[in-house]
Amino acid sequence: MADEGSKKLFSHSDVVGHASRKDCWVAIHDKVYDVTKFLEDHPGGEDVLLHASASGDATEAFEDVGHSTSAISMMNSYLIGSIKDYVPPSASKAATIGGNDAPPNFRGMPRKKGPPAPNTFLDFLLPLFVLGLAFAAWYYLTFITKS
Repeated sequence: MADEGSKKLFSHSDVVGHASRKDCWVAIHDKVYDVTKFLEDHPGGEDVLLHASASGDATEAFEDVGHSTSAISMMNSYLIGSIKDYVPPSASKAATIGGNDAPPNFRGMPRKKGPPAPNTFLDFLLPLFVLGLAFAAWYYLTFITKS
């Protein structure tokens, strides 16, 4: 791999111009990666990378997924340069008044990950109990109080 000084500077439009299956670049933070050879091997599928490439800056999408340390270290082999005059997506939103609809600490809040909790036996038993109670009330009001 070449050293950081020999890497090229690209504009935002340069990256967006490389958004096909035969030529795919992705910008993450201020770095540009040529992921053309990695498209078929990407665990999320090639469409994820193609969409990220077409959007111009895949930083937020990359961070939201939560890649492993091995995936992050693998990125260095695809590094081809950096974005000139890079403005982080969060900084550009914060610069506009009211540009960020999320609460201030939203990005720092822990997210619930994984599938929802499986249904417990009580989730099955409670409706049956209510049904039995309704039947008992009907029976009492229909037959016991009339006698």
